[in-house]
Amino acid sequence: MLFKFPFYMPQTILLASGGNWRVLLLAFVLALLQGCSAIKLGYNKADDLAYWWLDGYADFSQPQSERMRAALSDVHRWHRTQELPLYAGLLLQGQTLAADNISAAQVCSLADAAQSHLNALTAKAMPAFTAVAVDLSGKQLLHMERQWAKKNATWQDDWLKPSGAEREKKRLDNALERYESFYGPLTPAQVQLLRQQVQQSVWTAPWAWRDRAYKQQLLLELLRSFQIKSPNPALAQEALQSIVQSWTSTTEGYGFEMRQRLKQEACANVAQLHNTSSAAQRLKAIQRLRAYAIDFQDLSTH
Repeated sequence: MLFKFPFYMPQTILLASGGNWRVLLLAFVLALLQGCSAIKLGYNKADDLAYWWLDGYADFSQPQSERMRAALSDVHRWHRTQELPLYAGLLLQGQTLAADNISAAQVCSLADAAQSHLNALTAKAMPAFTAVAVDLSGKQLLHMERQWAKKNATWQDDWLKPSGAEREKKRLDNALERYESFYGPLTPAQVQLLRQQVQQSVWTAPWAWRDRAYKQQLLLELLRSFQIKSPNPALAQEALQSIVQSWTSTTEGYGFEMRQRLKQEACANVAQLHNTSSAAQRLKAIQRLRAYAIDFQDLSTH
């Protein structure tokens, strides 16, 4: 409930660009926007924004563009009517929990529920995305590699090249922004707690870079294999979905141990910070969660 709660967070098949949990199917993240109208405007344009984001990597042909636009529109309609009401339900659970102290297990339970909805989104979009993935040309894959190279250079500038102290400050600033969007200004003691959490985190930039590069290479190898031999559609979808699932699994696959540790760490950190919050801060968090839930319920019917 204190994570940036994505109301339309597909996980892209065309970009395995890194990020701790969220890198798989549509490649589109609308993070928390300030204000109800901004949330509604962003969500209502989600399929168009997702298309332009993906096209920037794959440089779709005209037939591919038509198929992708149709697929995104279909997924968006499904997500609006079937998933948004469930997201609203999760936010209502968050409101109840926010009124009292919480445990790491309770936070992880909500996170697991959110992940199950992302998995459902993956499953819904996978057939259409597989159809486009098997049709990508060698020129398009080269274009994708060049786009990755640009993004990777920026990522390295942001996270590998800075000093440890600079990375720590950036992570602290990011965490502070997320928490204050829910609770309002944090106290000096709470800021110090966040600083300690960052300093004690198991996350490291070198690990994140290796994870990022591995995911990109794994996806690229699969897409190249589709070019060499036209795959059976069902087998291609199975292979692609297997890769997607492996990227977020905390029980199996490459790097699952670190993902598991990061998940447990995040849940514990959220609970620890929340349990220091004042009555006024908790009320603000509850009001924010309630506003988002109302927005999602409204969006699901319009």
